[in-house]
Amino acid sequence: MEDKNFVETKETTENDGIQFDPLEDNKNIKEKAGNEITSEEKKAKRSIKKVVIILLLFVLLVAAGIYFGVAIHYKSHFLPNTSINNIDCSELDAAQVAGFLENQLQQYVLEVTGRDFETAESGAVLGEITAAEIELKYEVNTRVSVEEILNQQNAFLWPYRFISNESFSTSLVQGISYDEGLLNEVLNSWEACQKKNMKAPENAYISEYSDKRKGYEIIPETTGTEFKVEKLQELAAAAIIAQETSLDIEVAGCYTEAAITGKDEKMCKAVSDANRMLGTEITYDWNGTEVILDAGLLKEWVSIVNNKALLDETAVSDFVKEQSENFDTYGKPRRFMTTLGIELTLPSGYYGWKTDSAAETEELLKLIEAGSVEKREPVYSSTARKKGMSDIGSSYVEADLTHQHLYLYKDGKIVFETDFVSGSMSSTPDCVTPQGVFGLTYKTTNAVLRGANYETPVSYWMPFYGNFGMHDATWRSEFGGNIYIANGSHGCINLPLDAAATIYEYVSTGFPVICYYYPVDPLAVQPEENQDTDDSEE
Repeated sequence: MEDKNFVETKETTENDGIQFDPLEDNKNIKEKAGNEITSEEKKAKRSIKKVVIILLLFVLLVAAGIYFGVAIHYKSHFLPNTSINNIDCSELDAAQVAGFLENQLQQYVLEVTGRDFETAESGAVLGEITAAEIELKYEVNTRVSVEEILNQQNAFLWPYRFISNESFSTSLVQGISYDEGLLNEVLNSWEACQKKNMKAPENAYISEYSDKRKGYEIIPETTGTEFKVEKLQELAAAAIIAQETSLDIEVAGCYTEAAITGKDEKMCKAVSDANRMLGTEITYDWNGTEVILDAGLLKEWVSIVNNKALLDETAVSDFVKEQSENFDTYGKPRRFMTTLGIELTLPSGYYGWKTDSAAETEELLKLIEAGSVEKREPVYSSTARKKGMSDIGSSYVEADLTHQHLYLYKDGKIVFETDFVSGSMSSTPDCVTPQGVFGLTYKTTNAVLRGANYETPVSYWMPFYGNFGMHDATWRSEFGGNIYIANGSHGCINLPLDAAATIYEYVSTGFPVICYYYPVDPLAVQPEENQDTDDSEE
């Protein structure tokens, strides 16, 4: 049966001119069904899109409505983060802002600070100026000015203003007026503005010399409380117009200041120069005596006149001369103990300590100007072998002119002695050998001595007083005794050749040479015999 049906089916198909394939036919049926399903899905998707579009359009319409609605709101209200004259105007309309501004003006207070009129300390509150006291008001309609600012804002930018952290500040400048007379009354009522309470500043100045400080110092200027009220009025008016809330008249330079401050260059230099000189400390060794020159004496010499440090040069010169007179030995008589034990007072010849006053004054002036601290000796034009008033020392030549005998001392001991012939006593006075204390001028060998009527060569020449000196005299065969009286020299001390050579080896420039005559010859005086007391009574 199945085969028959199958054949019939096939035959029928062949009769139709179409070849029938069951498998292919089944495939076609499935494709047809699939096509039908796809069309329905597409229809469904199109429907969903339409719904979405409609919803989006609705949302856009609603958003647009909200956007434009809010924008319309900000046509009459200020955008977020907006301030005018430091007042937050966000979400406020012009009337509200105008009210706040008017109220703000009426609450205005200007605090004026400066120096306390009693203590002159900075930062003191001198007074306050309120709006009511001076009838402070705006010169134009505040409402109109605020509306002008409101009209200038872009209301359509409100979304940006919501999400932005920026602040948008505006200053409303509409002019302010006040009663000038009332302002002056307020200021003049303050204690600080009373003339009786104002203290003028005092200039800095240089103090007198201070023993405690051992110098001068600058006394600083004093801070005054004096100022011109007219200047304060100008400053206060400008501050009110600018709506400033504080005014420091010290910072504004209102006060009268000292004309001379402690930083004045001339004063500072004068004090510095004077104190430098006063800081001088010179410790002198003045012929064996310590002399200290410091501020104790310098304060009398150093002064400040017309902002200039001055040093009294005459006082410095007098100081040097005074020390010279006290400690110089040159030209002063000396006590001298002779070998025979007789103390004589001898005139000073060319020997001793002598200060070169001019040179030392010049040096001391330089030292004081530099403020030096040092130890020193003065400049000498002549020196001795020993410091002190007894400056001969223990090494010297002693020429006993009375007995025509010479002693050579070395370290207190006689190391050599000899007879000699000194200047003639019966000739002219200029041939007499002078007595006194001298210092050897120099020494030399093989010199030629010349006078008015003589020219004599010598082997050893040792001058000690001008053309007077010690030398060998080979033309003499005898020395000592009384030869000098009638047949003496022209003033020199004539010595035997070997004696002159010996002395020459011991002496040097400056070596003391003491020459003297006894007023009474100690060797010629006979001591009186002592008598018993009983005999004298009889």
